[in-house]
Amino acid sequence: MPPASVRPDPAPPGRAPEPAAPTPVAGTPVAGTPAAGTLALLNRLRAGAGVGAVQAEPDWEAGCAAHARYLVRADRAEHREDPASPHRSSAGETCAPGHYFVSSQPDSDLRRALSYWVGGAFHLPQLLDPRLTRVAFGEAHDAGGAFRSAAVLDVRRGLEARQAQAQGAGPYPVRHPGPEAGLDLTVDPAGASASEWPDPLVHCGLKEAGAPIALLMGPGVTVRGAALQVNGRAAPACLLSAGSFRGASEGDTRAGRGVLAAQGAGVLLPHAPLRAGDRVQVDFDTSAGRVGWAFRVR
Repeated sequence: MPPASVRPDPAPPGRAPEPAAPTPVAGTPVAGTPAAGTLALLNRLRAGAGVGAVQAEPDWEAGCAAHARYLVRADRAEHREDPASPHRSSAGETCAPGHYFVSSQPDSDLRRALSYWVGGAFHLPQLLDPRLTRVAFGEAHDAGGAFRSAAVLDVRRGLEARQAQAQGAGPYPVRHPGPEAGLDLTVDPAGASASEWPDPLVHCGLKEAGAPIALLMGPGVTVRGAALQVNGRAAPACLLSAGSFRGASEGDTRAGRGVLAAQGAGVLLPHAPLRAGDRVQVDFDTSAGRVGWAFRVR
């Protein structure tokens, strides 16, 4: 499965305040660390979509921290490390293919990065992958250069390890926001992340959109259409699917379709952000049948 992004993930202005970290669950890093709080938030997101928790893999943490240091010290934003760079390390290369987030703000951290990834139409499906069992985080800060903060999340090796053991079996469908959890604006982003790559707004012909609503049906299933109702009325929304997504270039189109096809995913972007109190009904038409559910925005 191709990586979710290979472009900078700058911290967009005007984001909602960061939520307080909930009590870490079993298998988290040391309580009180940024990674522990972020893992708990990631598992809350997955639980709301009906997906099992992931555990931190301590053996991968050093590599993710090394790649985060590379991003801020080399002032680069990429899923690799330049062999000619003095900041390159073999440890950092091991985590480089995962999600990354870079920011010019010195106090940006893992939780802010997670909020960005949750709002990203092509990052979100990989966070929710039911085949994912283990992850690792890294964070780094540097006073010089354009990038003052970087965060990295390994969503690759834990997935690949389970695929090798269980042939990629997973409990589909996955629905986000789930009918029980809904969309919590104190935790979830209100709108789609800025500077997502591939850029979904090019496909939609929009300048901004609401936070993504996602359905994951599993490999081999195609999402063909979708409809959105807000408070009982039809609401405009843009569907991203493996069969229809068109990016700004052929490479962008291939990358976006690859992420969506890997899990038979459809991602719906409301034209306007949802608001607290909204009652939302979403319906997807897929090659495996219709899937619909309702949720509330809190």
